[in-house]
Amino acid sequence: MSEAIVNELNNFKHYKYEPLTRRIVNLKSVTNADMDEFLAIAHILDSNFIKYKFSTNIDIRIIGKR
Repeated sequence: MSEAIVNELNNFKHYKYEPLTRRIVNLKSVTNADMDEFLAIAHILDSNFIKYKFSTNIDIRIIGKR
């Protein structure tokens, strides 16, 4: 994933990209997750043709490029 996309993802307040695990981690609990940020992250990934899947705790796992 490009450095520009990683920087964009790290600008979110309640989510953080972890390069070692290739996950975008929700820093809040599932019940308090910021859904606006979650949807914005999904839009960024979709716009850049990055495959991902959701995991528990509303985390996002990066799979690769489409």
